[in-house]
Amino acid sequence: MVPGLIPTLLAFADQAKADPPVNPHTVSGSIILFTLLLTLAVCVGVVSKKLKMPYTVALVVAGLVVAFFKAAPEGAALGPYLVFYIVLPPILFHAGLRINLKSLGRNWLAVVIVTALGTLVTTVVVGIVIRYFLTTDMISANLIWVAAFMFGAMMSPTDPVSVIAVIKNIGIPARVRTVIEGESLFNDGIAVTLFFLLWGSIFTGMSYMHGKEVTPPSQHQETPAETIENAVDSIFTTEVVNDTAGLMEAIWSGALTFVTYSSLGLLIGGLLGWAAVLLMRWSRDPVLENAITVVLAYGAFIIASAESVSGVAAVIVAGIIVGATRWHDENADDSIQTISTFWESIDYIINSLIFLLVGIELQFIGVDKLFDGTVMMAIGFVYLAMLASRAIVVYPAGISYGKNWPRGASHVVFWSGLRGCVTLALVLTLPASYIGVTPELKNFMLPVIFGAVLLTLLLQGTTIRTIIRLSGCMDKQAP
Repeated sequence: MVPGLIPTLLAFADQAKADPPVNPHTVSGSIILFTLLLTLAVCVGVVSKKLKMPYTVALVVAGLVVAFFKAAPEGAALGPYLVFYIVLPPILFHAGLRINLKSLGRNWLAVVIVTALGTLVTTVVVGIVIRYFLTTDMISANLIWVAAFMFGAMMSPTDPVSVIAVIKNIGIPARVRTVIEGESLFNDGIAVTLFFLLWGSIFTGMSYMHGKEVTPPSQHQETPAETIENAVDSIFTTEVVNDTAGLMEAIWSGALTFVTYSSLGLLIGGLLGWAAVLLMRWSRDPVLENAITVVLAYGAFIIASAESVSGVAAVIVAGIIVGATRWHDENADDSIQTISTFWESIDYIINSLIFLLVGIELQFIGVDKLFDGTVMMAIGFVYLAMLASRAIVVYPAGISYGKNWPRGASHVVFWSGLRGCVTLALVLTLPASYIGVTPELKNFMLPVIFGAVLLTLLLQGTTIRTIIRLSGCMDKQAP
């Protein structure tokens, strides 16, 4: 077998030289690109372990190196649909799977305040800041505010993966840990749902998101995304601003659409989640259960999206149901071990690919964009806006928690607001151009978002350990 393997590998190498560069839009090209990216991710993981460096920081630097040295094959930029349907579902499902409902129930008020209010405040504040950097050369004038708030929604999801890794080693009060983890989960759900509603408003509504043809005007039925677009447009027109009744009607219409869009997604995810749990109880085979969770994660997202409701909400609630019920079944110890380990590995791989894919996108846009004066100024203002909006929510919320809120906990929650894989995955879903949108929009947003994420990881991810110690927010019972 071995003597025959070497000539085969040599022949494959010769053929690779003769073939065109890797094309991710073909099956073979996608497999080759995936293997190359995963190999690089593994190498980065090993080096970061040896250097005791946060893995997410190492990945974002690796993505920057890929872009700087133009190491990605030509044509390796991925389309938005691949990211939308392949990358997002496992991230969201794993977030729901690992939530501790008991602890969440005891601290629901803290989580709700930081999550719901924090997402909305960040979306608005960052959106207002970035609005002044958007021009009609990027997007048509009537959609500039929609694009600005879409950008704000992208910057809202927190990603405390590296922070949690540090917390495990130091130990902080369980209440603070629950707030950080719970915020990450529900913040992702609200922010991503809001993002895709605004995304659909810009890119011709849900018909574009699901690859359907736009119906003729005479047969056209308004989609949830188009309702949002009309509401946003009307809010920012002088006539409606001067008409209080019209303004309130527009806001109410948008809010009602958001609630309907999300609640139907929750219902679909709940039904599919319970069906999956029943199958897992009948099978009692940990390996088969892994396969069921994979089908559930992607199936819930696809089915909900096909019905033009929130696939994000469906996946998250499906993950919560599996984690909250299967873990408490009798003889479920093997399931807990195998499913948890399996999804930790999936999450690790997906996180790795996202950071590297953003590096690839930067390569084709031009890494020099990061050092453009306007982009650097936007990165700085966006980062300050994120800190300001987070402070506006976290510190008043900390006061409302009462005497049992640990000393210094608000400082830790505030500084743990890192951005990462979800934000980067969202920016990858932006098409290069569309009606009323030029390539300049993505060419501007991607380096700004990459730079802002890089700042949170370098400034906050590497210093959170110090903040925990200085604030005194440590679990005295932790080793």
